[in-house]
Amino acid sequence: MRETLALGGQACRPLLAYEGLGSVFVEPAVTHLRGLGVTISFEDELVELLFGNGRVSQIKFAKHTVELGENDAVILAVPPYVATNLVPSLIAPNSFRGIVNAHFRVDPPPQMPPMLGLINGTCEWVFPLPGRISATISDGGRLFELSRTELAQMIWNDIAKVAKLPSTLPPWQIVRERRATFAATPEQNARRPGAETAWNNLILAGDWTQTGLPATIEGAVRSGYRAADLVKHRMRAAA
Repeated sequence: MRETLALGGQACRPLLAYEGLGSVFVEPAVTHLRGLGVTISFEDELVELLFGNGRVSQIKFAKHTVELGENDAVILAVPPYVATNLVPSLIAPNSFRGIVNAHFRVDPPPQMPPMLGLINGTCEWVFPLPGRISATISDGGRLFELSRTELAQMIWNDIAKVAKLPSTLPPWQIVRERRATFAATPEQNARRPGAETAWNNLILAGDWTQTGLPATIEGAVRSGYRAADLVKHRMRAAA
């Protein structure tokens, strides 16, 4: 509230990724890192961190193991329920809320605004995109027990009403994530750890750490900057 509404309309302007978050965040990052000679490994699950002498000494992946040197650092950016399995005695959020996303293959009407909030319906946010209309429902756990087809029709009914489109269900896809965010409660907020840990070369990142924001992309980005700054300062101190 302090960083948006209290600062006026210019602080409340949303940024929309029309081609998806991958093209905005992931692909540029991978290209930049590879240009610096960094090796990127996909489909290779992190399974264990080994500790010794107050630091992470080894990282075990499903397909390979990395030995860490004295000047190496680890930024652990995984969900909280993964982090607690990897880091001893880590306290982190342990109650979660689900999100439902729906995508419909239909050309949106030209008069639709780029972002539309709905009330008193199943949908919460509607986004007309090239060749499709997408919808998002936060805290959507109540909808997880419905059949996918039933849920798709309920969401499409809302979209069809506001977009003035036929109620006949177009081709669709439903994506449900049961643990999309930690529960926004005082108890869960108190469980959010800082970026620094008890191990001098291990830094945490993620929207579930202490970012000063809820579980949002903005919070995740803020945590990444914080983690990078900590590593940079420690490397300078060690030099």
